[in-house]
Amino acid sequence: MVEFNLWGESFIFASIYSVIIIIPCVLVALLGRKLIDQIAHFPTRAPVFHVSIFFKLVIIEAVTFTLLITFFHVFAN
Repeated sequence: MVEFNLWGESFIFASIYSVIIIIPCVLVALLGRKLIDQIAHFPTRAPVFHVSIFFKLVIIEAVTFTLLITFFHVFAN
């Protein structure tokens, strides 16, 4: 039977990947909470709030995608 001896490297790999995934999830949740609060106070301005949140979500998505691609290229070689 083959023994697995790369526990340290596996932990580092999983930790970095988890941070790359968890931080954007928290940011999206905070933006959603902010959007709900804004719409609750000013329901007639909902389209303005949606557009402002949309651009922030696009930025978060682009940064996350870039980090994941970088992560892949670093660990693929």
